[in-house]
Amino acid sequence: MSNAMADSVSRWRTIVPWMALVVIALVLTASLITGQVITPFWNVTMVLVAVGVAVYSRAVNGIHAIYGVVMTVAVLHLVLSDAQRDIAVDRPLTWPEMLGDLAVAIGVVAALGFSTARRLGAPAGRYLVEVAVVFIGSSIATWVLLTQPLLDQGESASRAFVSSLFLPVTVLVAAFVVDLWNHGLRRNRAMQLCALSAIVFAAGSFAERLQLVGTVDVEGSLMGATVYSLAAALVLAAIAHPSFRYHLDDRTPAPTDVGRARLLIMGVSVLGAVTLTAVRPPDGPLDIAVRVGATVLLIVLVVVRLAIALHEHEVARRSLHERVHSDELTGLPTRTRFVEVVGDVLESNWRSEHQPTVIHLNLDRFKNINDTFGHHGANEVLSEVARRVAEAASSFGATVARIGGDEFAVIDASTTSVDDAVIHAEVLRAAVSRPIAVGEAPIFITTSVGVAMVPAKRSITAEELLRRADIANHRAKSDGANRVAVFDESMQDNVAKRMDIEHALHGAIGRQEMRLYHQPIVDISTGRVTGFEALIRWQRSDGTIMSPATFIPVAEDTGMICEIGAWALRDALSELRGWIDDGVVPPSTTMSVNVSPRQIADPNFASIVRHALSVTAVPAHLLWLEMTESMMLDEPELAENTLREIRAMGVQLALDDFGTGFSSLSLLQNFPIQRIKIDRAFVQGIAENTNDRSLVRTIIALGQSMGLDLVAEGVETVHQLQSLRDLGCNKAQGFLISHPVPAPAMGSTMTALAELSELSLFRATTAGTDRVDIPVPVPAGAGMVGMSPRGPIGQPVI
Repeated sequence: MSNAMADSVSRWRTIVPWMALVVIALVLTASLITGQVITPFWNVTMVLVAVGVAVYSRAVNGIHAIYGVVMTVAVLHLVLSDAQRDIAVDRPLTWPEMLGDLAVAIGVVAALGFSTARRLGAPAGRYLVEVAVVFIGSSIATWVLLTQPLLDQGESASRAFVSSLFLPVTVLVAAFVVDLWNHGLRRNRAMQLCALSAIVFAAGSFAERLQLVGTVDVEGSLMGATVYSLAAALVLAAIAHPSFRYHLDDRTPAPTDVGRARLLIMGVSVLGAVTLTAVRPPDGPLDIAVRVGATVLLIVLVVVRLAIALHEHEVARRSLHERVHSDELTGLPTRTRFVEVVGDVLESNWRSEHQPTVIHLNLDRFKNINDTFGHHGANEVLSEVARRVAEAASSFGATVARIGGDEFAVIDASTTSVDDAVIHAEVLRAAVSRPIAVGEAPIFITTSVGVAMVPAKRSITAEELLRRADIANHRAKSDGANRVAVFDESMQDNVAKRMDIEHALHGAIGRQEMRLYHQPIVDISTGRVTGFEALIRWQRSDGTIMSPATFIPVAEDTGMICEIGAWALRDALSELRGWIDDGVVPPSTTMSVNVSPRQIADPNFASIVRHALSVTAVPAHLLWLEMTESMMLDEPELAENTLREIRAMGVQLALDDFGTGFSSLSLLQNFPIQRIKIDRAFVQGIAENTNDRSLVRTIIALGQSMGLDLVAEGVETVHQLQSLRDLGCNKAQGFLISHPVPAPAMGSTMTALAELSELSLFRATTAGTDRVDIPVPVPAGAGMVGMSPRGPIGQPVI
């Protein structure tokens, strides 16, 4: 079927029921005005609606067909009974007429009840009991308030029977509508029609009750019969509407308030029945029998409902216990269960010669497998790894658990020494390292292993032993992965120090503990300052100065480096702006700021750079962003897109520590780099080491051929500086020129550097001379400018 034809069919399926409702409304209006039912026209209309919905329902799906057939039978029966009714004569209802009305009631209850149970996803038995409780409770109330008084007044049994039935049915319909309404279907057109049908049905029932007790005249009967038909037609229209299928297909767990509303309706029904039975005394043996029988049935249903609730609670408890203690994917114990097993092993081996060991396995680079093969392929790998680890562990009687997404743990009670533990850990690592077939592609996976043994002659808890194995696993990861690390006390000390640094880092910027120092970059040929590199220093509140090598890795791992890096960028540019405005440095002076891999991976990093340039009013070409090759290799596409966006602003990019990695040359081709910084490791040996000198010469020649700016880092001696100039390097920085200095000392530093540029420091060396450290006079107030012996160098930290 073409899309146009399908749209046309769908449109007619929506329009036809509404057209039928319009016709019914006209017939109803004419009937009320004339006081008579236009029987032929009414019957034809209802038959067409019923048959049309039945055909439509059968064409949609089986559930729709059930509702359609039930409602069609109900409406046809109503039409036949209406044809036998003599509206002009006030007479008791006949059995065919009662059956017609009952068919409508059954159809309405069936349509709403079945759809409610399906929508809420409630178990059939439980929901049936709940419906029965509401029905019996409201029936008892109806019997006490209406049916028995009617019988006492001499009404016929048939009329009393009808009055006993329709009010409980109305309560059921209202309960179904409340359930569906509270289940998020207030805007569903089909459910709006069902709710309208319930209201009309309740009005019809009320009118029929008034007619039965003689409160209204013959028009009351007319209204009752006609309103029942209208209620049935509204349900038919709801079934025919396209949104009806949605509420059947979209089966979601019932919210808590729906269950509470249902329990409230049950409670009101039971309480009303019990209260009326107790307050109003019985009248005769029949009344006693009906009350006792109905009350006993109600109590039985309530007990059954409680039994079902207890059974469901027990099933849920067992299911929860199973999920908590058994991993769904691998079938291995979970972490919760594993802690219990470890506790049992520790207790059973107390005072024995064995030292139980926990072995923690964490798969290396598992995210790459998940990204490559998807969730299903990754689950296959995990299942196979679990099988292999369990098989290998069984060889020495150990128990395996899956304690995380790609983490497994083993408790080995057979070890008596560290050597035993390491041998068993290597067995597990080797089992994982064998190739695994995912589809038709074999993949290789490695694992980092942490080992923690129970201390000799010392008690330890299961959680503490697992924590130690986790610490050892982290050490194995940081040492290069795919290896075994055994826990020792120094690891725990390192973890404690790391936690201290991590806690102290939070709010360090707000407490103004972070400071920027700036190391000048000079032009080798002239000795003039061309720019600065901003370096972070952290002075904690107790006065302790933390090395960048200590706190920067922690900031990287926790993500706080993004906040620190954004602050450093703004502060460095603000200080450069101030120096330029105050005439401390020329307007062409640049500022270099180091950025981390986490910053490059941040989608907002380009916006952060743009904002920093905007608020400081520093021209974009004066900003250099320095980065290492590792950040560009981890996420090459993201890095390339981010860097090209930044480069489009006019910001210049530098590749730091050039020559120390494996991919530096390819990065120059793939990324928009304008500067390479020669690593200090090569500069240190340029004067004595022929290989270092040859390598630096090659780097300089490469940079010159590509039109790149060249900066040598870590220059500490005159000989190194002169060798760099002889090889053609453009710029240099290092302790020979200046230590990193704080911003307030920049004025005196620039004065000292201006005097330094006039000395023989920047003149060509005499052939054959050895390296000489030439004393350089340092003017007062020059800060940390001047010669320095070889030693620790102020390194870039972000």
